[in-house]
Amino acid sequence: MKRLFLLLAFYSGLISACLAQETEQLIKKADEFEKALNDQLAYQQYLRVLEVEPANHTALFKASLLADRLGNRLEAEKAKRDAYYKKANQFASKALQLYPNSGDAHFTMAVSLGRVALMSSGKELVESIKKIKYHADKAIQINPNDFRPYHVLGRWYYEISDLGSFKRGAVKLFYGAFPDASFDLAAKAYEKSMALNPSFILNYFELARAYHQLDQRAKAIGLLKKMQTLPAKMEDDVKVKAAGKKLLHKLAA
Repeated sequence: MKRLFLLLAFYSGLISACLAQETEQLIKKADEFEKALNDQLAYQQYLRVLEVEPANHTALFKASLLADRLGNRLEAEKAKRDAYYKKANQFASKALQLYPNSGDAHFTMAVSLGRVALMSSGKELVESIKKIKYHADKAIQINPNDFRPYHVLGRWYYEISDLGSFKRGAVKLFYGAFPDASFDLAAKAYEKSMALNPSFILNYFELARAYHQLDQRAKAIGLLKKMQTLPAKMEDDVKVKAAGKKLLHKLAA
C-alpha cells in the first residue's frame, strides 16, 4: 500500500511538472507573439494556458488585457466588441478574486471597467466610474513603480473632466458630489506614467491631448513630434502614431 502511494505521488509530481513546463512554453510563445505585434495569436496562446491551468495569474490578466485591445478595434462590430469586453471583464474578475493583492489584477480590472462603462448608463455607469479609480489607486498602492495604472488614472481624470453636462449631472447625482477631476490632474498622472516608462507611445498622445486642453500647445506639439520617432512596441502603436500625426498637423497649422 505504501509503495502504491509513493508511486501515485511520483506520477502526480511528474504530471504537475509536465503541465508547468507546458504552461511556461505557452506563456513564452504568447509573449513572443505580443512582441511581434500579433495580439490575436497572443490571446489564443493565453487561452490555451488557461485550459491547462485555469488559475494561472499571468494568463488571466494578460488574456483580459488582450481581449480589451481586440474588442477596442471592433468599433463597427458592436456585438463582437462587447463580447470581447465581457470576456475581458470575466478574466479580470477571476484574477482579482484569486489574487486580491496583485497590482496586475487591480490594473486589469480598472482597464476592463473602462470598457464596461462604454456599455453602461445611469447608475451602472457611475458605479463603473467609481470602481475604475479605486482599482487604479489600489494598483498604484501595491506597485508605485508600475507606469500602467498612472496612465489609467490620467485617462480617468481626462474623461471625467470632458463629460458633457447631462452625464456630469448624472455622475453628480449618483456620486453625491462631482469627483475631483481636472485636465491638470490628468496631465500630472500621464507625466508620472511617462517618467516611469518613456517608451509607452499611447501616453504621448494622451498627454498631448491633456496639454492641448490646458492651452499648452508647444508642449503638446513637442510630445507629438517625439512620439513619431519611437518604435512600435504594441500592435496598436501604429494606429496611435497615425492619430498623433493627425493631431500634430491640426495643432501646428
